[in-house]
Amino acid sequence: MKARWMVIVLAGVLLTAVACGDDDGGDIGDSAGTPAATVTQDEDAEAHDEGDEHDAEAHDEGEESDAEAFAYLEAAPKDRLFLMEMSDFAFTPDVVEVNVGEVVEIAIQNPEALEHDFTIDKIDADLHISYLAGTGEHAHAEAHPTADLHFVLNEVGSGIVHIKVNEPGEYVFYCSVPGHREAGMEGMLIVNG
Repeated sequence: MKARWMVIVLAGVLLTAVACGDDDGGDIGDSAGTPAATVTQDEDAEAHDEGDEHDAEAHDEGEESDAEAFAYLEAAPKDRLFLMEMSDFAFTPDVVEVNVGEVVEIAIQNPEALEHDFTIDKIDADLHISYLAGTGEHAHAEAHPTADLHFVLNEVGSGIVHIKVNEPGEYVFYCSVPGHREAGMEGMLIVNG
C-alpha cells in the first residue's frame, strides 16, 4: 500500500512538472495528470463558516501578502517531503521534525471511506494547501474555522500541505472529527530553532 502511494505521489509530481514546465516538481496533480485544485487556508476557512465576517475581513486585509506567500510556497524548492497516512485512528508517521524556515511538503492520504482531518490550532506559519482528491468539506458541525491549519479529507483521497514554520516549538496535530482524537489520532510537529 505504501509503495503504491509513493508511486502515485511521484507520478503526480512528474506529470505536473511536465505540464507546468516546473523544474523543481511544483504542485502535484492527480495520477491522471490533472493539476491539483488549489485551496488557500483562507478559502478553506470561509468554506467551513461562510457567515463569519471576521474571516472575511482578515482575508481582505491580508489578501495581497497571503497571495505572495502562497505563490512562494507553491513554487519554492522543498527542503523536505513527508508522506503521511490518516487511517485506523492514527497518523503515520505521528512525529514530524523540521527546522524553522524550511519549506516542507506533507503529502497526506486518507485511504479510508471514513472522514479524517489534519488540524493544528495555533502555529505561526505560511501555508498552502492543494487537494488532489477528497472534497475537503466537513460533515460534522464543529469545523475549525479558527484553527491555523485545518486540512480535511472526508472521503478516500489525498492532498498536499506546504508549510514554512516561523517559530520553533512543539505543535500538536490531531483529527478533530468527534471521537477520533480521543481514540489516539494525534501527533507532534517538532520545529527546531
